[in-house]
Amino acid sequence: MNHAQGIQFIAAQIGVDPSHVARALHVASHTHAAIHASRFSHLTHEQFNHLMGGDRFVVATVANYAMRLAGRIEDAQLLMDIYKASTGATVHRSIIRKGVGTLPEHHDHPHVQQAITILQAADLPPIHSDGIRVLRPGFQVWPNDDLPGWIFINPDPHCDNRGGFAGGRLGYLAVMRWAGWGVITEDIYGGLWAACHPAYRNDHFPS
Repeated sequence: MNHAQGIQFIAAQIGVDPSHVARALHVASHTHAAIHASRFSHLTHEQFNHLMGGDRFVVATVANYAMRLAGRIEDAQLLMDIYKASTGATVHRSIIRKGVGTLPEHHDHPHVQQAITILQAADLPPIHSDGIRVLRPGFQVWPNDDLPGWIFINPDPHCDNRGGFAGGRLGYLAVMRWAGWGVITEDIYGGLWAACHPAYRNDHFPS
């Protein structure tokens, strides 16, 4: 069965069959009529990306239903946790201690802090470091000093052992993309991922 572009985009984003998204869209349209979920089923790729940066609650709701219909209950909750962390909708924002998720000297960088919050919401383990030694292995985030809005992510060493939406090395890209950040789909500098804060996604690279 051929599905509308919007449905296919959602399915690709979360890794489920488009039929689950189509059914989820049907449920959301009836149980949450006020959010008009059906309005994104025919979006172009560019329009969908615009919606992801705007009223993402609609997308998160449909994706949550789709994951549940696919029998992936834990991933369904994970999508909502990532959405809440990326929009600041969490009831209790966890305090990130210095040396957790990044080196102490990068602790106060706002985009680094946001990225760590999102990745932790996806239940990914952060590095713990005193700036000299690694006290506990995990992912590490740091800012790109040459490109404002961009950060680098070094995945945790055990990422390949995990499955699900945030599993594997590519899980880091899936999480940041779902959070509305731009990503480069090829690793750089020998294994790092690069992600761009939503506020900078439309900026051109400096020449």
